[in-house]
Amino acid sequence: MNKKFLIYIFIGLVIIIYYFRYPIKENIVSDYNVVKDKVINIYDTIQFEITSYIEQAEQIQKLKRDNKLFMDYISSITPILISYQKFKEFNKINNNRVVFSKTISYANLPDMTSIYVDYSDNKKLTHPLGLIYNNQAAGIITEVHNNYSLALLNINPKVTYTVFIGKEKIPGIIFGGKSMEIKYIPNYRPIKVGDLVITSGLDRIFYEGVKVGVITSVIHKKLYQEAKIKPFYDSYHPTFFYVFKN
Repeated sequence: MNKKFLIYIFIGLVIIIYYFRYPIKENIVSDYNVVKDKVINIYDTIQFEITSYIEQAEQIQKLKRDNKLFMDYISSITPILISYQKFKEFNKINNNRVVFSKTISYANLPDMTSIYVDYSDNKKLTHPLGLIYNNQAAGIITEVHNNYSLALLNINPKVTYTVFIGKEKIPGIIFGGKSMEIKYIPNYRPIKVGDLVITSGLDRIFYEGVKVGVITSVIHKKLYQEAKIKPFYDSYHPTFFYVFKN
């Protein structure tokens, strides 16, 4: 009985498969197509994301290049803008013995007490030339060449020129440096803190009356007086000048 029963079942399955083979095949094909479409969609999505990422990366690189060009441009015009701002603060001097000049660069970094200026002359220099900013003594020119000159600012210890002190125009000689001093002031002529110091013009370096600074302290010695001053000119921001040609 068992064998016959199994044979009947087997024959029944064969008949079922025979008659329903086409629907099963169609279902398998249909499922395959669905899976294939999903795989294709996933592939397309991945390709789109990859392409988008590459395009974004290229765009980022382009923006970086554009930004660098922009920053380079800003860096190049910043000194010009600063110079323009400084020039607006620069006062014109009506004196036919002065020549306009501007700073080229520092002469010997890290020393910031000497600069190159664009003043030039083919004549041999016989004495220093005064450097003036807004009628303030800024320093002296010590070397002149065909297309530039060497200038020493007031904070340079080699700077020296003659001055008058106070309303009585008491004479003295100023010496440059971070702490500017006036020496060889006659002992019998009284000076005091707050007195105005101007150039004397007697050394032919400056004309008379260029402002130098004010007295901050006085030291009495046997033969002469000495005084420290607070200079008017800011030697740490050299820009434009007039050069006094006597």
